[in-house]
Amino acid sequence: MKIPVIILSGFLGSGKTTLLLTLLKASKARGLNPGVVMNELGKKDVDGYILQEHGGTIVEKLLDGCVCCSRKEELPKTLGLLLSRRPDVIFIELTGVADPEEIAKSLLEPSLSERLKLHYSITVLDAENVLEYGSRFSADKQLVRTLRRQLSSADLIIVNRSDLVEPETLWRIEKMASRHNAESEIVFTHYSEINLTPLLAGIIPREQHTSGPQRGRSDMNGTTLKRMNSLHGGQGATAVQEPESAQQASYSQVAAVTLTFPPEAASGIRMEQLEGFFREWGDSLVRAKGHVRLAGQDGVQLVQYAGNRCTWEFSRYPGQPYLVFIGLHLDEKQLTDRWSALFQQP
Repeated sequence: MKIPVIILSGFLGSGKTTLLLTLLKASKARGLNPGVVMNELGKKDVDGYILQEHGGTIVEKLLDGCVCCSRKEELPKTLGLLLSRRPDVIFIELTGVADPEEIAKSLLEPSLSERLKLHYSITVLDAENVLEYGSRFSADKQLVRTLRRQLSSADLIIVNRSDLVEPETLWRIEKMASRHNAESEIVFTHYSEINLTPLLAGIIPREQHTSGPQRGRSDMNGTTLKRMNSLHGGQGATAVQEPESAQQASYSQVAAVTLTFPPEAASGIRMEQLEGFFREWGDSLVRAKGHVRLAGQDGVQLVQYAGNRCTWEFSRYPGQPYLVFIGLHLDEKQLTDRWSALFQQP
């Protein structure tokens, strides 16, 4: 019996982890034992801890790099560890700059193809910002290529935060997505809330499997997965090697910098002070997230910054506070120097 794999992709801050939390909850409600592979660009784990805290799920983590390029060789071992826990379904949440097609091809490797099968590839878009990505990141041709591959390889495209934009913008997003992928179902939503029944159709707990053939699942619009079937080249196919020009990294100018809090920040930082620090970096800062202690408040807060929006929520994170900055052309020394200077101010 092959374990179904669902790949979650989408640019930084689009809402992938929110969707994954919902999928985990729905899976457990169906009596399934889900497994998760979480890939993050930063050296510190943020989303994996969120999943463990809210979803109660054991997560295999691949940090400090992208699983479709610099961490690609680690994926088979990570999936092997997950398979030892006998999951009924595996979710792979990619970094916001990963190419999901590369992960789909990895599942065709001999060590994995006999045990795993691709069930769905999902891409989440941020309705407020997705139309600007082509021009904003035009200097990073590898990243632009990757963002297009996230669209073209998807079996389902979720346009998140649709409630925050005008209907005309949604029409333009649909037109853009259809241009790159005419076959995928497109769903407009907010908070990554969608009908999960089609995604989990056909996935049943191990103990319910019989020796007879199992009914296959259908996708959102009842068609076969044409893109992924062609990628697989049919049953039993081996991975096709692409030309060297197609095997480049999925991005070139995106970097992640981890900031820790100095001793003089033991009492915490003011909310408005940190949000002001995010805004200092303008368009070069694409995503920031971490666990911080706010001045005058007990406990730790999870802060997330994406699309020029900042959200806060209580966290039970037990370790030392930290932040992960992800952006374009980030100068680590300049960033850390400015961070240190922030706490020297009277």
